[in-house]
Amino acid sequence: MYSPDLACISLEKFESIMLRAQLLPSQALILENISINIRKLKFKGMTNLQQVHELLKKKDKYPAISKDTGIAEDYLMILNRMINSHIVKILPLSKLAIFPDDELNLLKEEGIRNTKQYYEALLSAGQRKELSACIGIPVSRLEYALHITDLLRINGVGVDYSKILYEIGVRSIDDYNRTPSETILSSVNALNRERAFTKATLGISDIDYCRRFCERLDNDIEW
Repeated sequence: MYSPDLACISLEKFESIMLRAQLLPSQALILENISINIRKLKFKGMTNLQQVHELLKKKDKYPAISKDTGIAEDYLMILNRMINSHIVKILPLSKLAIFPDDELNLLKEEGIRNTKQYYEALLSAGQRKELSACIGIPVSRLEYALHITDLLRINGVGVDYSKILYEIGVRSIDDYNRTPSETILSSVNALNRERAFTKATLGISDIDYCRRFCERLDNDIEW
C-alpha cells in the first residue's frame, strides 16, 4: 500500500508511537495529556486514526468538536497535523525530474500521472517489463523512478534527498529500515560534500525522524 492504512493504527498504537517518537519542538504539544485525550476520543467511539482523521477534516468544526470531546482546540490542531504526517504525499511525476515530457505524456496515456499511480502500477518486475515494451521507456529508467518514488513515501524525504539516498545505496524502504542511522548520515554528508546536492546540514535526529515513518510503510515492491 502506497500510504499506511490509518484504520489499522489504533489510538493506543498512536499514543505509543508518539511517546517514543523523536518530536520537533513544534510537535511537543501532542504529548500534553495525551493519555487523557486518547481516552476522551475513545469515549466518543473512536478506535483508530482513520476515524479521528475524518472527524478533524474541517477546521471550522473544531470549536464544536472541542466542546463535545473536552479536548482543547489547539490540541485538536496538533493532533490533526500529526495524523496527517502519517499520510504519504502524492506528487506529479514531473516533480521527479526523471522523465522527459514525451515520456510523461506516454505515462499519462496509461493513466499514470502521479507517484501513487506510478507506485501501484509498477510493483512487480513483470508490470515494469510490460509497460516498457508497451510505451518504449527503458526498464532501467522505470525502475530508477520507482526507487525514488518508494523513498519519497518517507515523511521528511524530498526529491533531492531521495536521489542522494539512492546514490549512497539506500534505494528502498527496506534499505532504509536495514541501514543504521549513523551509516546513512555519514554517507549522505560525505556525498553532499563531494557533489553539493544541497546546502542543508543533516543530523542524526533528521535520519531518525524519517525512520519512524519508514518503519510503518509496506514493502510491496518486487525488485
